Amino acid sequence: MNKNILLGITGSIAAYKSADIASGLVGMGYDVQVVMTSNAVRFISPLTLETLTKNKVYVDMFEDEDHSQVTHINLATESDLILIVPASYNIIGKAASGIADDLLCSIIAASPGEKIIIAPAMNVNMYSNPILNENINRLKKCGVSFIEPEEGRLACGVIGKGRLRNIPSILEEVDMFFCEKPLKGLKVMVTAGATREYIDPIRFISNSSSGLMGVSLAKACKKLGADVTLILANSHYDPDGMKVIKVDTASQMYEAAIKHYEDMDLIFASAAVSDFEPLTYSSEKIKKKTKTNLILEFKQNTDILLELGRLKKNQFLVGFAAESENMFDNAINKLSKKNLDMIIANDLSNFSSIEAKVWLISHEETIELKKKDKEELAYDIVRKVIEVANFSKEGFDEKNS
Repeated sequence: MNKNILLGITGSIAAYKSADIASGLVGMGYDVQVVMTSNAVRFISPLTLETLTKNKVYVDMFEDEDHSQVTHINLATESDLILIVPASYNIIGKAASGIADDLLCSIIAASPGEKIIIAPAMNVNMYSNPILNENINRLKKCGVSFIEPEEGRLACGVIGKGRLRNIPSILEEVDMFFCEKPLKGLKVMVTAGATREYIDPIRFISNSSSGLMGVSLAKACKKLGADVTLILANSHYDPDGMKVIKVDTASQMYEAAIKHYEDMDLIFASAAVSDFEPLTYSSEKIKKKTKTNLILEFKQNTDILLELGRLKKNQFLVGFAAESENMFDNAINKLSKKNLDMIIANDLSNFSSIEAKVWLISHEETIELKKKDKEELAYDIVRKVIEVANFSKEGFDEKNS
């Protein structure tokens, strides 16, 4: 991989997690150089990090100075990414104010913001402090990226936002940083999950879609550089790093999709939307009546995909066809009827499964994609869409002008 990461560790109780982060980065093939503040060494030993990374750990600007070169400049310029994890209130404030009074601050000062990622970890009151918010926004304007902390039990015993983001998410952000960005500058909307249509306050009709395919598509687009809006219905999957709009019913999904549609370049309509809703809704729980059957009448919901096709201008619109029979005929019919650019055909057996096999059908060709985990399959789908749609920002604009 031959990518160099400078891992900056500051004085937060979450510093103990830096050992797992360093180990994870090394395992992913990165060369990791660690720089610690003087407060960080109170929480974790430099020896631990040296053992994991097989590199010298730098702490003091002058004791560690190599007089044949300027250490902070050398470390700044040789790093492909500067990852500050955990980042304390103090380091964010100093970085935003241009203070360079220790080795790590000097490295940050000597580095372009575009190659810095900061993952804060601190008390909830410190994280909600408006001064911190101003400092974060100031650094963002300089190109610095942030990995927001989670809500959870903090070291002080309080439950709130400020807990360091989980390690897999941090490693994924690093992987995303180095990934090629063919969708950079493009806006992508993904609908995912299973809508519900309520009969009474607690009963509804729905389907078995988990939302995994749509969420995986959203994550793949994000990793490939897109600005992603995910409209998600009733799914326990909750991805980080993108705009997520939670909805419940088909009408709510319709409203959200129409609201954001005009600004989008690419749309994956992967949600399993209920075709029908009850004709009447009972505001009270329906009681069981002895020896009496319950008869429900339904009316059709608005066809969201049909409406998106009708309103389509320059958007590249991808639909899904989940079929139990005549899959290709039904998919091709939907492709034409709903004015889609591509449709992804799959069998109903894919529902609630972590794996899937699909066919990508455009007006020119049908492409079969082998069965894979949906998270892996999503990248194959997105890359094929990029290829078919000529999806660089310049190429797409030229094609649709």
